[in-house]
Amino acid sequence: MIKKIFVFSLLSFFTSLFSQYSISEINKDAYLKDFDIATAILLNQHPNPYRFHSKEAIAKKLDSLRKVIEKDPSYINFNINNPGRVLGDGHISFIPDSNYHEDYLNSTYFFPLITYVNNGNIYVNADNKYNIEVGSKLLEINNRSVADILKQIPEQADGNIKVEDLDISMYVSFINENKDHTFTIKYQTLNGEQKKASLEGITFTRFNYESRHAVLPIDVSSEIYGIFGYEISPDTFYLSVRSFSYDESFFYEKLKKYFHKIKNKKYKNLVVDIRNNSGGSVTNIPLLYSFMSKEKIFTNSYKYGSKVIDINYSDYLIDPQTDRYYSEKDIRDSNNFMRQRFDKSEKGDYYFGNNRLDDTYIKNYPRDGLFFDGKVILLINNRTFSAATYFASLFKKEKRGEIVGKETGSCSNFTTAAWFLTYKLPNTKMTISIPRTEIFFNNNENDNIPNCTGVIPDYKIDNNFFLKVLKERKDPELQYSLQLLSRKS
Repeated sequence: MIKKIFVFSLLSFFTSLFSQYSISEINKDAYLKDFDIATAILLNQHPNPYRFHSKEAIAKKLDSLRKVIEKDPSYINFNINNPGRVLGDGHISFIPDSNYHEDYLNSTYFFPLITYVNNGNIYVNADNKYNIEVGSKLLEINNRSVADILKQIPEQADGNIKVEDLDISMYVSFINENKDHTFTIKYQTLNGEQKKASLEGITFTRFNYESRHAVLPIDVSSEIYGIFGYEISPDTFYLSVRSFSYDESFFYEKLKKYFHKIKNKKYKNLVVDIRNNSGGSVTNIPLLYSFMSKEKIFTNSYKYGSKVIDINYSDYLIDPQTDRYYSEKDIRDSNNFMRQRFDKSEKGDYYFGNNRLDDTYIKNYPRDGLFFDGKVILLINNRTFSAATYFASLFKKEKRGEIVGKETGSCSNFTTAAWFLTYKLPNTKMTISIPRTEIFFNNNENDNIPNCTGVIPDYKIDNNFFLKVLKERKDPELQYSLQLLSRKS
């Protein structure tokens, strides 16, 4: 189920050093042709393209985006205004061609301040040569209000979920229209004074360096190791899980090691952090929860469904591992695979997964022998996505503990997932990744769920607490969780 959710992921920037491509080769007609092809792919191949918006509403939005590109047929404009924005599916990815993208990066000057968004405010998140204090609030960039900038940046989320965990500094760099490589800002200091400053743009190499020295996120170890735990105090253990994409056997061995330690040292409290967890294998969700379930048996319920089980759009379809275009046999085999595992529902136009789909599915899941029965707090944010949202949903349904952070980026009752199809557009060489199914959590398989919300935290950090802890170079949400635990002890 794992899927990258940000089009301009830093990982996509590390590209070949021997590029012979130039974005100047791509003309207006090429951009518009690829936009139309991408639109046709999405509307014909997505498992439920009209889940959140009517055909008329989507057609209107697509027409509006196309006019934006027609007016300014530039590389970055095509990237930001791609048709994947309109369906409300955070799993749809438009990934730039590495060669063209390298050419763009080498000719772009980036915003030199690393930022973090909290409650709709953009804060400086790293030390800088301009001596703008960490925690200073940006008000304007290049005479545009922060509110206007936030509206323009495309959100990668399910449905109409509003997210704020955005790469502001990167997107500001992309939409900057200054040709002299400078940025003018208006900001508010921590003591409330408003100031202005002129900043020099930096190269991508420098930008990448600066971003690695941001204050938040604090927990960079788990970013490296994926699963990482340590003692916070004699009473409290912290466990960070950044992905569920591991082999189940490996995942169990890692969890067993940590929960064996938790049991031996008799910790009273556990903080589980799944912020920035983009998902993975859905079978790993109950596995993790089995180590903290209050009940000996808990209900693990999910179901796959789709309106489109066949490959309806076969042009430009590639194998993402080899970059080889699909043959007729590949398409036939793929269709057979889906048809053997999905059955038409008795009512409606959905196909749901049958027993052959997943022989590892366990509905009545047993608690692990190393289970922790103390207090648990779960940390989530907008980048808690896909399978990770299912964990947060299960945690909340079972009333296992309190949740701190921000609303998840995926719906709390379903999301899209699994068996992704990849297409390469002929002119921009951009690849599109589309999931083939939806997955419904906790017996929510209504064919026509019109809207969704993510998993909502019990506590969201206010700006005063956020700034106080940020100044101390600590993690605001973790610190708030520790305060909650101390009050209840």
